[in-house]
Amino acid sequence: MALISLKKTLAKPSARNHVRDLSGIVAGCALGGFGLTFFLIPYKSSPGGVSGLSQIFFYMFDFPAGLAMLLFNIPLFIIGVSKLGRLFGVKTLWGILWLSIFTDIFSHPLFQNLAPFQGMLYQVNDHARSFTSQVILAVLIGSVFLGAGIGLVVRFNGSTGGSDIPALLLRRYMGLSLGTAFLMIDSVIIFFVGIVFHEADLILWGYLSLFVSSRTTDFVLEGISYSMTAFIFSDNPEEIRQCILHDMGRGCTIFYGEGGYTGKNRSIVFTALPRREIQKLKVIVKKADKRAFMVVNTAKEVFGERFKELE
Repeated sequence: MALISLKKTLAKPSARNHVRDLSGIVAGCALGGFGLTFFLIPYKSSPGGVSGLSQIFFYMFDFPAGLAMLLFNIPLFIIGVSKLGRLFGVKTLWGILWLSIFTDIFSHPLFQNLAPFQGMLYQVNDHARSFTSQVILAVLIGSVFLGAGIGLVVRFNGSTGGSDIPALLLRRYMGLSLGTAFLMIDSVIIFFVGIVFHEADLILWGYLSLFVSSRTTDFVLEGISYSMTAFIFSDNPEEIRQCILHDMGRGCTIFYGEGGYTGKNRSIVFTALPRREIQKLKVIVKKADKRAFMVVNTAKEVFGERFKELE
């Protein structure tokens, strides 16, 4: 019965979860569109993907960048539906539409002439304005906004289309991080943009933008690790176990192994704990066994009792 209940839970996400996901995707698209419109597009900095291709149409044909992204995304959307499921397709379409909408809304003169923005925007060229006159600031800040937006969209089970879809496929089937997948896919587009505009600098700015945005995406998805794990090899595992359980209030597991050199049976204590408590664990281990062998690792995420709940 429990298994049947679990299957139903996984098969039928609640309406509340759907609303949460759709709202999160809109917020991510707003961040991404803001970064593109006010920082990256004005300086022709392309982090790859559909946004890079849209800049070519924006500058060469005076075609709205958001609308260009929407048109490029149609065939990729079809692939996303066929490979990642109908529900993903709905949320991908939602992300594609909102990123295109926000990009064109932010670039519209009516929006840019609102009172909060008067006197704050620099006219970079005949096509676009930016919050900064410094290209390095534009590339860095715009890439952070774009990466955070994409990470937020993916965190809420959606996609903004473009290279997101092949990147997600690489992450699912090859185990690559999303940032690494973006690097592989978008390199060709970055070079293409530089060649079209006959500016080698755009290739360098593009790679910088791609690096910063991909690292920001990974940060939003995976966060900063505040947890550590430790394997403790000791001749006095019981005292260490008791100290971890009672003095630190943490759980632990005992493994049994064999020393590779001595051939003797060994007890191995394994525990997970916050980074701030690792020094206390070292003191405990040293007090119990000065000759203990201890391996400490960084854990990306730890779920369960006294840690965060499973998402």
